[in-house]
Amino acid sequence: MNENSKESPDLVQLSEAEKKRLIRSTRRTDLRRIIGALFLIYGVLVTIMGIVDPATDAAKTGGLHINLWTGISMLVAGGLFFLWDKLAPVPEEDIVASAESVEIKKAEGEGKLG
Repeated sequence: MNENSKESPDLVQLSEAEKKRLIRSTRRTDLRRIIGALFLIYGVLVTIMGIVDPATDAAKTGGLHINLWTGISMLVAGGLFFLWDKLAPVPEEDIVASAESVEIKKAEGEGKLG
């Protein structure tokens, strides 16, 4: 950043509505939520396969119901990803600061700042 960016803060300031929209959108697309959702979806499918046809699993794996246990562990992993996202969300200040720095770089690249 250079000195001129301090002289024209209106080029990079986000309104409160834009900040809230940005925070909501960033948290909605957090990678922990996406991975957690995938684990839950596949966990449900694999668990159902383990419940519906347990004899096939046991015959192939020496008595172990692998689909059932794998599905349950995937459900637990998905739940842990969602819990992690809930207990340690991305701080609002980091999201806003990152977006404003991107706007500063865009303005510098377009020749609007200094």
